[in-house]
Amino acid sequence: MQHERYIASGRSMRWYEWLAGWLLLCLAFGVRAGAVYKCVDASGAITFQDHVCAAAQMQSDVEIAPAPTYAPSPKYAVETSSARANARPARFETHNSHRDTAYECRASDGRVFYRLGACPRSLAPEGGSAGRGKGRGAGASVSVSGHLVPREDACAQMRRAGSIGRGGHEFDEHVSTYDKNLGRDPCA
Repeated sequence: MQHERYIASGRSMRWYEWLAGWLLLCLAFGVRAGAVYKCVDASGAITFQDHVCAAAQMQSDVEIAPAPTYAPSPKYAVETSSARANARPARFETHNSHRDTAYECRASDGRVFYRLGACPRSLAPEGGSAGRGKGRGAGASVSVSGHLVPREDACAQMRRAGSIGRGGHEFDEHVSTYDKNLGRDPCA
């Protein structure tokens, strides 16, 4: 009963408890590397130890350099990774200077696809028979026209589950998994 009252009272530390704590703290901060000796015996085996080598061994003192002091990281002229993560990739900027627009590309044969940059001027015909045994005459390519659309709409059309059934979906602009992992997805 009296012991419980003693603990609950929140007593302060006694003088010898303070002294013991202070001595332990001094010992912890006062630890320094002592002398280190390199000992080589007659067979050529090398050992490092903190006490003097035996008489039959060759002894040399090893100097241990002090720990390096703290130095802040240098400022580099190269952009940091956080600045690169916030910047838009150059390949999207060169094709489309408007950050909020994209293109709906319509081929003359009815295929529709979406790009974040400009649409190509032409595509191979749907059968893929362009250039096989023929010259570049009529029917060798299909013309494409581009129309500005909001980027959110184009990204939604490229990512929607039913886009696989849309003719021309194979020409949609896709961002690689690598670029997505680096934060370079313009649709994010």
